[in-house]
Amino acid sequence: MSTAPGPKTQTSPLLDRIAANKSNYWVGFFTDPAAAVFLLLWDFVVLRDNLLFLASSYASGLVSWTLFEYCFHRWIYHRGETLAHAGHRLHHESPKALIGMPWFLTTGFLLLVWFIFGSYLEIPYVLSFIAGLTTGFFFYGVFHHVHHHFDFAQRWNRKLRVHHKIHHAIPEVNFGVTTRVWDYVFGTAYDRRRKQIHRFPPIT
Repeated sequence: MSTAPGPKTQTSPLLDRIAANKSNYWVGFFTDPAAAVFLLLWDFVVLRDNLLFLASSYASGLVSWTLFEYCFHRWIYHRGETLAHAGHRLHHESPKALIGMPWFLTTGFLLLVWFIFGSYLEIPYVLSFIAGLTTGFFFYGVFHHVHHHFDFAQRWNRKLRVHHKIHHAIPEVNFGVTTRVWDYVFGTAYDRRRKQIHRFPPIT
């Protein structure tokens, strides 16, 4: 589905201001890893989960994040008329602007997960899995910031950065930010030989 410029989604002015607030952007880089650590500690110290299984659950969540990232970016950020889509449109219009999901929404959701699965139901390994997802979300934010604000010499970073810059020029391809794997799996990796892709002016 094309994400060419069109009628803009009507969003809450308050949420727009929060999402575009620099403090909100930076706070998330502290609250997200802090929440992941809290969930892991609760699983290990309070629920007394087996350390090996806990580590496996955490690793599973971390790996699962890459697929979640791809799906969310492709089918939520780039489709429909939602607040997420509208916020992502702002990012495509101003790639270097420090725009981020309101940190308290993420933290609030994680606290709700903790209360239901960790405090009330006391189901083992759920929190460690969510902690892995949260860590992946944190690394997504770090990688995404690096892609737009730095140009490190490492080969892996250059390839990911170019991968993401192509996405900004051609929004129908290259949805992965922390990895390119799922774009190859689902056939959305940029291929200059694919004539059917409609090219939009690059967003710098």
